[in-house]
Amino acid sequence: MKVSEIVKTCGEILNLNFSDEYFESSDAPNDVSVKLLVNSCNFVLEELYRDYATSLRKTVVEVNDGFADTSLYRLCKVISLVDEEGNDVKFRYSDGGLHVEKDGKYNLCYARLPNLVGWNDDVELPSPRITERIFVYGVVREYYALICDWLSAKQWDTRFKDALTIACGKVSTMRMPVGRWV
Repeated sequence: MKVSEIVKTCGEILNLNFSDEYFESSDAPNDVSVKLLVNSCNFVLEELYRDYATSLRKTVVEVNDGFADTSLYRLCKVISLVDEEGNDVKFRYSDGGLHVEKDGKYNLCYARLPNLVGWNDDVELPSPRITERIFVYGVVREYYALICDWLSAKQWDTRFKDALTIACGKVSTMRMPVGRWV
């Protein structure tokens, strides 16, 4: 789904009465609400990649003077940082990298930040379980937060998180009986 289509759907939900001309043009309209919705798309996309990324990347990073430069990786979240023997290594985030106590080479597993999206770009969600409808819920929530309508933002946050829990957090509670099978 393109960002412009998401903005149109959100505009309908929010009763923003966008002109049809906005969506016939290939250029983003100069409208404050449209700009807020496009920014909301980027905020929600980053949140989803941070919390629900299923595509993880691995690389080897070198730590010099207690710092591992990760600026080339568009690092969103470290999943693991281990030494050559597979032991977890303590680290802390900083601008452009990670601070690590001991210099050396380490194996880094991480989730990558999505690219920023614009008016004509397609939105690529981090998991096939997260639908466009769920994404729209998050964008509407973020829009309300940006315009400081906290009550509406809270209501849409509940919808967004409930939908994410159903889509991504379902765990089977069925138990198999112990003993022999007949």
